[in-house]
Amino acid sequence: MSPSSFWDNVLEKDERLLWAGLPKPKLHWRNKQLYGPAPIAALGLLAAAWLIITTYGAEGDMWLLVLPALLVLIPLRATQRHLRTYAATRYALTDKRVLFFQVHGNETRVKAHPRSAMIAPKLADTVPPSVRFLRYDADVASEIGFEYIEAAETLLPHLEQSPDARD
Repeated sequence: MSPSSFWDNVLEKDERLLWAGLPKPKLHWRNKQLYGPAPIAALGLLAAAWLIITTYGAEGDMWLLVLPALLVLIPLRATQRHLRTYAATRYALTDKRVLFFQVHGNETRVKAHPRSAMIAPKLADTVPPSVRFLRYDADVASEIGFEYIEAAETLLPHLEQSPDARD
């Protein structure tokens, strides 16, 4: 399917596409929610190895490292699942809606949010930046938006000019 026919199928007749993008998370310490568990587990494995080597020597029971190594696989699998989800995610902002897409093979799922749910945009300190600009109630923890977008500078003007944006 060509990009123009895709947008013809998704957008309403009088709706205009303002911005489209996708998440591109990078390996960086600021992305601790995405990569946090795996590096911490790896540090735990290194600490266990150091403890065993200093306590028993290099010829000691190195098989004891197998257990911590298996523990590293658990957060690595979670990180891999998150990365797969982000690889299948697409974002779009129109003059009427905010759209989140999940593309899986021939199937595309769309979640649409009205522009009335928009708030003033907030940049999250991730690499690349994440922008939170949707909220349905007063709970700040429920703010959502586009995560790990490289083109945040092209998105922000569309969000800041929104007549529906509220604090």
